[in-house]
Amino acid sequence: MLIKHVPEDFIVEEIPLREWDDDGPFVVFKLTKISLDTQQAIDILSKRFHIPDNDIKYSGTKDKHAYTTQYISIPNRTGVSKIRLNEDNLKLEHVGYNDAPLSLGTLKGNRFILTVRELEDKELYALKSKMSKTKSQIKLDSNITIPNYFDEQRFSSNNYNIGLSIMKRGYKKAVEYMCESNSIYADTVTIYLAAHPNDYVGALQRIPKKTLMIFIHSVQSFIFNEVLSRILLENAVKKNIKHYIIPYSAGNFVFYEKSADYEYISEAFSGSSEFSLELVGFNTPNMNHQIKYLMTELGLTQRDFIIRALPEASVEGAIRECFIKIQNLDVRIMDDRVILEFELPKASYATIVVKMLFNSTE
Repeated sequence: MLIKHVPEDFIVEEIPLREWDDDGPFVVFKLTKISLDTQQAIDILSKRFHIPDNDIKYSGTKDKHAYTTQYISIPNRTGVSKIRLNEDNLKLEHVGYNDAPLSLGTLKGNRFILTVRELEDKELYALKSKMSKTKSQIKLDSNITIPNYFDEQRFSSNNYNIGLSIMKRGYKKAVEYMCESNSIYADTVTIYLAAHPNDYVGALQRIPKKTLMIFIHSVQSFIFNEVLSRILLENAVKKNIKHYIIPYSAGNFVFYEKSADYEYISEAFSGSSEFSLELVGFNTPNMNHQIKYLMTELGLTQRDFIIRALPEASVEGAIRECFIKIQNLDVRIMDDRVILEFELPKASYATIVVKMLFNSTE
């Protein structure tokens, strides 16, 4: 199976929570980019139009190896609304105004058009078998439930190992992992250490706050994924539910063969119909017992999310839904590829949908 053969094979479009205003203190732009990650695009705009990086806000990051459309906001100063850009891989279009800077809360979800190529027979069979099993369901509401895992993008370039090392105060090890993964900041820390031998905290302080946060968020994400997969596996074994396991760089994903089977795990959530888990942070009030157990396995405590040497990397807790619905799913099977169109809630991964559709127990 091959995805992202070309950027146009992975098309993402943000779905705003509401329509934009006709006037307001923040100017909203539609940003279309190809083969750039969100921060790279922001850096280009900041330098090109002399706008401070921190003044450019957005609702979520988008993949680099993709054709993506998202929205950004900039404070409504003189001339800002007249900014335009139309280049091959980066376009900027003024679309309206908002009464506050954009944030994750201003995003409803994302619409995807994915082209999947070079499918093996077993992968195509898995897809066809799922579609036949869920055909009536799709016809009725075109919603399928899947686990809301974080996918590989969250853990790439040793993010998890760097984050875990920072939380355990292994700053030298964190720098080594960063250099080992050829991070774009490897040269930054190497040059600093040449002038300041053994000052690994100082080297890490040269890394932008957003990047440091990504490292710690990857640890949060691993804990969420691992606990959810353990809950699903334990439940599947206990109730003899058909399931399959897909390895990834940090662990294993567990999926149920039938979407409806995810509804029967309420006892794992203390009988609640609200299936959510904590993204652990220094201020998380109550943690699922399995999260506590896993953190003990990892040698972590909640206080490790407070990083005094790098306070900007300290992270608060949050709640994440364990399951999401794939909405408005459309599948087109062609001779040399499969085209998928669907929508997901914000902060959910389209590649998890791909993993679910093209694998099975059979």
